Amino acid sequence: MNRLSSSSRLRGVPARARYRVRQFTRGVRSTLAPVEIEAARAHLAPAELALFLGAEARDRRHSVDLFEALREVGASESELVAALLHDVGKGRLQTWHRVAFVLLNAAGVRLEAEGAAGQDGWRQALWRLRHHAALGATLLEAAGSDARVVQLVRRHTDALSDGAAEDDPALARFIALDDRL
Repeated sequence: MNRLSSSSRLRGVPARARYRVRQFTRGVRSTLAPVEIEAARAHLAPAELALFLGAEARDRRHSVDLFEALREVGASESELVAALLHDVGKGRLQTWHRVAFVLLNAAGVRLEAEGAAGQDGWRQALWRLRHHAALGATLLEAAGSDARVVQLVRRHTDALSDGAAEDDPALARFIALDDRL
């Protein structure tokens, strides 16, 4: 890695840390108002609603926040549905799993959890966090979700800095807003 890209990466560390702290504190108070649940119900098919309601409270809170941000900018129905469902692949996690995942990623550590998909425990939790976009897309395909919703969920963890979503402005907006909330 050259010196310029290394220093560029380091400049982003404080902003990323602030984002993660804000995300964590939002997760602590993660309840949804009845009107927010009704808004989700109005946009989701029954099988999708079951996936949304089965997600952890902090993931539902984040998803509704993304839904609201996308609605404010005039996003399509597919984007709104994807916002509500984009983290359903995470499954049940303990707080320390999320913290460990974030810290390991920030440190550049990539734990290879070969075969962790079938295991219990922390390796499997970290594996789910790393692969939650693909896992969620698979769940949505099985639930009969629209192909565009599945595509947005599958690609929502793509890195914009790597040129991902250059050909898809809606996906780029989705990723950028998701990263900010």
